[in-house]
Amino acid sequence: MAPVAKGECKSKYIAKIKEGGKAMEKIRLTAILTGVMLAGSMTARAADADNYYQDLDALRELHVHFHRAVSHAGIDAATQAAHVKDLLGLWTDDGVLVAGGVTYTGKGVPYTASCAPGSLTLCDFYSHHAGGLALGHDWVSLTPIFTENIKVLDSENAYIYFQCIYLDVDNNDVIKSSVTFGLPGMPATGRAKKVNGRWLFSYSETGSIPPPTLDVYD
Repeated sequence: MAPVAKGECKSKYIAKIKEGGKAMEKIRLTAILTGVMLAGSMTARAADADNYYQDLDALRELHVHFHRAVSHAGIDAATQAAHVKDLLGLWTDDGVLVAGGVTYTGKGVPYTASCAPGSLTLCDFYSHHAGGLALGHDWVSLTPIFTENIKVLDSENAYIYFQCIYLDVDNNDVIKSSVTFGLPGMPATGRAKKVNGRWLFSYSETGSIPPPTLDVYD
């Protein structure tokens, strides 16, 4: 076997060092890329969590606005008209409400044929059939918070359920009615949809239900 020259050994040694350096550089690069990907993933998850809680808060606010709109609505005609307008603003244009076995479809427009009795629009329902908005009724709608049930399905759709206990302000706050938005145990019967970045009611079946045994004043 021919002897290996010192220069050749040195060259091979340097080559191995270079190969090792390249391998280490590749490991470092992989580690950096992995770290970037993990950081991106964690950021995306944090953003998803933020969006989820923002949607949840917005849906709860939608619920609050509903109760505000149906309370003290029948004091006089002007007040009733303002509250009907507020309620319609909480619904999608193609919203559907099923109440008392009757289906009301679309928002309708106050003071037009689409809001007249028998037009079967949401405007028809709130103007002529909803007890809480009937002229002469000064009712307040409350919800025991433990009855609220909201489930965000995705960035544009959600299930929403709550109860409305109507108290007659002019009659010692006696309970006049207790109805639900959505039906108990049937999530798809109460729905909301995000339209142009805003959550709105899109579908509801209502039902009559005994008020909770818990005193609403406790």
